[in-house]
Amino acid sequence: MSRNAGGVLFGGFQAQLADPIAALATARRFRNYASWTRKMEIDFIRGGDSDLELRFEFSEEREKEIEKELEEKGRATPEFEYAYYNDRNELVSKIVNTVAIRPIGYEKARSPPADGSHFG
Repeated sequence: MSRNAGGVLFGGFQAQLADPIAALATARRFRNYASWTRKMEIDFIRGGDSDLELRFEFSEEREKEIEKELEEKGRATPEFEYAYYNDRNELVSKIVNTVAIRPIGYEKARSPPADGSHFG
C-alpha cells in the first residue's frame, strides 16, 4: 500500500512524514512562538526501495541565528535541509523545508479582496 507501481515508497508518504519535522523541532526550541511549515520541496534522487532513515540536524549555531532573528524582528522564517537515506546509506530524497516562526496569536496580514475597481 505504501509502494508505487515501481516498487518504491510513494513520494507522498515521504512528504507526509518529513513535513512536520522542522516545525516540531523549532516549536520545542522556541516555546514562546508558534511554528508551522511554510514551504517544503522534495528532490527525489532515487527510489526508496528499502527502509528509509530521515536525518535531520538542528545545531546550536543554527538555533542562535534564529534566536537572534526573533529578537531583532519578532519573527523568523528559517530554511532547513534534511534527507532520507536507504539501508545502503545512499541519499534517496533531499528535503528543503521553510518554517514560519511567529508570535503566538499571530494572524497573517490580509488585504481586501480584489474587485477590479483599481485596474482602470
